[in-house]
Amino acid sequence: MRVLAILVGLMILPAQAHSISPYDEIADRLSQQLVQQLNDHPARHEHAQLGITRWVMSDTLALPQPENALYSVSHELSEALYSHLAERKVKLIDFRAQNGVTLTSAGATMLTNDKQQLNLNPNLDWVLVGTMSREEDGVMLSVRVLDRRSQSVLAAANHYVPKHLYWTNKGAEIVNGHLQRSR
Repeated sequence: MRVLAILVGLMILPAQAHSISPYDEIADRLSQQLVQQLNDHPARHEHAQLGITRWVMSDTLALPQPENALYSVSHELSEALYSHLAERKVKLIDFRAQNGVTLTSAGATMLTNDKQQLNLNPNLDWVLVGTMSREEDGVMLSVRVLDRRSQSVLAAANHYVPKHLYWTNKGAEIVNGHLQRSR
């Protein structure tokens, strides 16, 4: 009887929806814009394969450092784009994949940053690159799909991200060599 009461109680409780991260929503919007442009582009090839890079700072073209609040933006958005572009039937290549699986006592992996384990000439037709430009209260994200051979831009999109989405738990960070406190 007690088990039945618990089960009935669980059935009438409101369901909790899965919370989607703001990065996931941004990646969805960006991928939608890019794919629409790629589909409209006369040079679109059905078998073109796309690789995705991490996003860099627009002024230096360098990756943000781990202590920089934009580090997680660069990482999470470039990773989120894999699923959103795959949903839209873009053929993706992950050039961080090794030729085989590495087995360790901690588990099995196939992705690496070790140049000796990677194919240094991946079969990429297009590359998605992104830059981040700091603004007063946020960051402007700009992404482009480049033809790897001609370096021509096949699609481009941008999106503004307010600072409160990526700087939620930070008291201060280093910005352009100066300490900046959150408001």
